[in-house]
Amino acid sequence: MSELRFDQLFKYDELTELVHMFAESYPQLVTVETIGKSYEGRDVWVAAVTNSATGPAEEKPALWFDGNIHATELVSTTACLSFINRLVTQYGNNENITRLMDRRTFYVCPRLNPDGAEAALADNPKFVRSSVRPYPFDEDPIEGLVSRDIDGDGRILSMRIADNNGNWKKHFDEPRLMIRREPGEEGGDYYSLLSEGDMYHLKGDIYRHALQKEGLDLNRNFPNWVPEGKQAGAGDAPLSEPETRAMTDFIVSHKNISIAIYGHTYAGVLLRPSATVADGELPTDDLRLYNKALSQDEVSRIQNATR
Repeated sequence: MSELRFDQLFKYDELTELVHMFAESYPQLVTVETIGKSYEGRDVWVAAVTNSATGPAEEKPALWFDGNIHATELVSTTACLSFINRLVTQYGNNENITRLMDRRTFYVCPRLNPDGAEAALADNPKFVRSSVRPYPFDEDPIEGLVSRDIDGDGRILSMRIADNNGNWKKHFDEPRLMIRREPGEEGGDYYSLLSEGDMYHLKGDIYRHALQKEGLDLNRNFPNWVPEGKQAGAGDAPLSEPETRAMTDFIVSHKNISIAIYGHTYAGVLLRPSATVADGELPTDDLRLYNKALSQDEVSRIQNATR
């Protein structure tokens, strides 16, 4: 394989070609399968990465790594692909990676939600939370702001609207830059900042986003499901969506998976269980692992080993 670049985003056809290229170039280390179809019929690809010469993938302790369950969190796909590339290109050259590949399996799903990602990467991009299936209603917005790439530059940025009650004003030296209005400040030109898009049936000077036709959040459709009235975007029932069903069926049927990493891009933080119970209720060994503090020497050793 020629040197790959991971400073870009990949559309579905490019992603498909790339994961199969890994399998063709490293047949002893990578196999690729589809674990199901998305709402619009796209394959959800999973790569099993391990040294098959030391045993079948399903007979080794395994890690699951997925990305892009939310439509616009596209960098997580690139991270998954870069992870696969690191494993296969460093096998035989990096002692730690070689040992892991001989003894462990990595199941990597670069894009769990291919439909939403295609909408985000379209020439005229559309922002949806997750799946493109109409939910909870199959109607176009009646009123409010609908995010859209108005100027055709391939990005949905922000726009400002003159608003006497707005919280923003132009910078004194650079009028394209917005700064906060001071508390109690009066007598200037003020603005509201909104997502780039179209306003429908504006009522006075009240700006609000329209209810989204594609209101599903696949990340809220798993077996710890809470109904729509309590958690927006949860779907009709646990695992009602083909993407979450495919992922869950795969993990349940692969008993060797003992740890999982879910790639998001929104908050810039690492989240570990549990969001619903206190630490004192977690298994002791798990809590000890989560709370293990690495010394600077250990951090440096790991960084040097993975370069």
